Amino acid sequence: MKLALVVGLLLTLLTVPARADALTPVVFVHGHQGSAQQWQSNAKRFSGNGYPDHLLHVFEYDTSVPTNDRAIAELDVFLAGVRARTRSSAVDVIAHSRGTTVMHAYLATPERAAGVRRYVNVDGRSSAAPPGGLPTLALWGSAQPNGSIGGATNVDLTSLGHTETTTSAAGFAHMHRFLRGRDAYTTLVLPEPVVRIAGRATFFPQNEGVPGVLKVWEVVNGVRVGSPRTTTTSADGAFGPLLADPRKHYEFELVREGELTHHFYFEPFERSDRFLRLQVSKPGGIGDQVDRCPTHTAVTVVRNREWWSGEDRLEYDGTDVLAPAAAPKLRQVLAAFAFDDGCDGVSAPGVALPPFASLPFLTATDTHLATAPAAPIRVTQHARGTGGSRTVVVRNWPSDAHAVTVQFKDYLDLRHT
Repeated sequence: MKLALVVGLLLTLLTVPARADALTPVVFVHGHQGSAQQWQSNAKRFSGNGYPDHLLHVFEYDTSVPTNDRAIAELDVFLAGVRARTRSSAVDVIAHSRGTTVMHAYLATPERAAGVRRYVNVDGRSSAAPPGGLPTLALWGSAQPNGSIGGATNVDLTSLGHTETTTSAAGFAHMHRFLRGRDAYTTLVLPEPVVRIAGRATFFPQNEGVPGVLKVWEVVNGVRVGSPRTTTTSADGAFGPLLADPRKHYEFELVREGELTHHFYFEPFERSDRFLRLQVSKPGGIGDQVDRCPTHTAVTVVRNREWWSGEDRLEYDGTDVLAPAAAPKLRQVLAAFAFDDGCDGVSAPGVALPPFASLPFLTATDTHLATAPAAPIRVTQHARGTGGSRTVVVRNWPSDAHAVTVQFKDYLDLRHT
């Protein structure tokens, strides 16, 4: 890690970031079932190329609503607020998937389009002409391999997953060049010696805030060390900023009276992050489809780079759960649930469980992770195309009272390059 920090600091010193007053604020707009999570990595890359935090914003909306009228009206207010706070006459907007449909409708009104300088359309809607007549970059990934916007700069990245097109260094390089008129100094997520973490606890996929008590523990191999830092999440779910050591692992424990206690585990935070999301399910939501009992642990693993069976591996204590039926490319799986289906104490790998098998971006496997005796579970990803593997260790909390989420980064940091 020391080498990574030295390399990151040297790269930072060698770059000459543009003055903040010469930069246009950037607003990210997510797609269906999305959130600020899809923009964590590229916000860090923009930050590493001279964009201060106050110029990087995410518009979040409720994608459980089937129409976009409410999202468009809320976006109108949101963008006006960003322009006012940053004293900018216009913003740059980068939208992904369903977010591009929101933006095409938004930009169809000339008065609205006048407040946007440049627009990036990522693996979403096609059109005969640039939305609102704006300078437009269109990136096309594997979900829209034949996409096109007439008169725009169209770039094919069709070897990448649908969300990977948005989160990848390759996608960022094109975004930065289009918005700044030159190549980025670096497409790495550069480490920092002082890291601050902030975000929101939210309901998935509504993006509504979740108030509660938040305890942040340092963990070593899944075991808590010392005493937690205790804070609360506000009515909109906001928390932080909290200082973090970029060399350490942390567990975020969200406690709400009468509800499951949620435990979130991450890789070390090597760079400050304001877009962290602690996602939980509303009553009647997807979390109710997980069988829960005191004898097994239920784990959800999230990565904003699609899981592809046969090319990626996701292992629990060395056992791969990504059988071909669990995460084929066409499913564009971002979140993999693992729990003991029927609480029978037996794993049945190779079958994607209903209803997850028919839901966008989700999958689930029948995986028995015993809670007795108390022990750590090693959750390991082997990432395609890199030869890299990373492990996050969690405790085997009983699923009748606890939920566990692991979020892997969608990139390999400097320790793995």
